[in-house]
Formats: sequence, C-alpha cells, structure tokens
Amino acid sequence: MKKGPITGTFIDEITYDIPSSNWTLEQWRKDLDNMQEIGIDTVIFIRGGFEDKSVFPSKVLGTHYADDFAGFIFEETSKRGMNVFFGMYISNLDWNGGDAAGEIRKNRLFINEVYERYGHYPSFKGWYIPQEDCCNQGNIDEIMRGMSALCKDKTPDKKVFISPYFKTPITYKENYFTPSQHYEEWDKLFSYGGKDIDICAFQDGTAPMDQIDEFYTLTKKLCDKYNIHHWVNAETFERDVRCMYYPITFQLLKRRLEHHKNYAEKIITFEFSHFLSPQSIYPSAHNLNKLYKDYYINK
Repeated sequence: MKKGPITGTFIDEITYDIPSSNWTLEQWRKDLDNMQEIGIDTVIFIRGGFEDKSVFPSKVLGTHYADDFAGFIFEETSKRGMNVFFGMYISNLDWNGGDAAGEIRKNRLFINEVYERYGHYPSFKGWYIPQEDCCNQGNIDEIMRGMSALCKDKTPDKKVFISPYFKTPITYKENYFTPSQHYEEWDKLFSYGGKDIDICAFQDGTAPMDQIDEFYTLTKKLCDKYNIHHWVNAETFERDVRCMYYPITFQLLKRRLEHHKNYAEKIITFEFSHFLSPQSIYPSAHNLNKLYKDYYINK
C-alpha cells in the first residue's frame, strides 16, 4: 500500500473544541482501517484526562463512569501493528494558572495507573504532554521538565512527545515572535526542559504561510541541537473560517505538505477522524479524503 505524507494522527476523544462523533466501536475500527489505508501508522491520544473526563475509568481521577476507550484503542492498534502515544492528564486549558507542581503531582499517579493498565500492549510507544504552549509562560518550562522526567523515570524506553504552537499574529494580537525570536525562546526552553523530550511537532496552522519555511527551518535546527526528532503537526482544519473548525481546503493542505517534506522527519495531523476521514461528521472531510487519496495514494 502506497503511503501519503501524513503518517500519524491525534485522537481527541475528550472533546473540547470539536464536537463528539458519537461513533460505535465498530465505527472506530473502521476508522483505524481508514487511517491505515492512507499510511497512518501512529495515533496520539491528545489527552488521557481533562477536567473531570478521561478515556478510561480512572481511580486516580475518580472517573469510574468513563468507558475504557483507551483499552479498545490499544487492543485494536496492537492487532494492526500501529503505534500509540498516550496523552497525559491536564487539569484545564491553562493548567490552573500555571500550577506546574499540581499537574506534575497528579500526573505521577496518573502515569502509574496508565502504565499498569496498558503498559503490556505492543502498540504503547510513548507519552504525549498535553500542556501546549508557544513560549515560556504558565510555567511551561517546569511542566516540560517535570512531566517528561516522570515519563522517563517510569518508562525509560518510551518516547516523550510535545506539539507546541508558534507565537505569531495567528495566535496573538500583539507581542508575537519573529522566527529568530522563536528560536531564541525555544533554545532557552529546550536548554532547561528538553533533556527528556524525544519528539517535537509544532502546529503548522499557527505559522503564517509567508514565514512557514523560516519558522520550521529554525525549529529543525533547534531540534537537531538538542537531539530531538523534528516532526510536523500538519493541521487538517482551517483556523480562519468564522470561529469554528472545519476541514481545510485541499489546496492549502497540499501547499503546506510540499513545504514540510523539506524538514519533517514525520508528518502527523490534528486530526484525521474529524477532518480527513471518509466517515467524518463533516461532508467536506469525505471530499478532502478523496482528493488526498487521488493525489497521494492512487495516482
């Protein structure tokens, strides 16, 4: 089977800013097949726990009412030879105003619980730190340093993965970074908190198209400096359509992917099931899937 450029995807089953698909397990099995059909071999839980929600019935979080969706995904991906990165716990979108100590304390217990439940699955390849940021604010340096160390202490053989965003006019109205300022900021962050970070994939929808090469070329240089694998998160949703998220136009996705082949070790996306799947709740995602397959897989 020919692979397309996108070979990994997030799974966002604790939905915050996208609607739930309310799929049955059979529909989820079919979507894993859909992923593999275009060459996706890696899935990432963007969050294992968030506020009072989780992807399994967690004793640590007190979410006894949750279904064991995580166990289902580990089971199905192991059958298919796919890889899974497990997103850790995040209290809320600003982690209680930057309470790094609180996040680390809760995640120490959460990681133990996750590994006890799912550590035996062959598809379990690593961890995802869900506290996403663009610069050193909200004690993100302490989050990166502390939570990645927790993962390595528990599972030294597993990879630790982050997916930050760029501080640009797309994400900030003022005081945004030039590419060189971005380099300086993340040089400091990786110097302090990057020792146990294995993979970094910045979100491409937060980089202006006229600066995308410069932002990513400098990010690749940074990752090389700190022995971090440089992936790219090629977003398959459009950020500037009203204030809602809908599937990206194929023309824009194609333009971005053309750039990314110059510096990305692997391209992942947020996220296949809503925005690129042939069974998405958005009809335009069905069309995007066909255009993507016709251009990258079937030609």
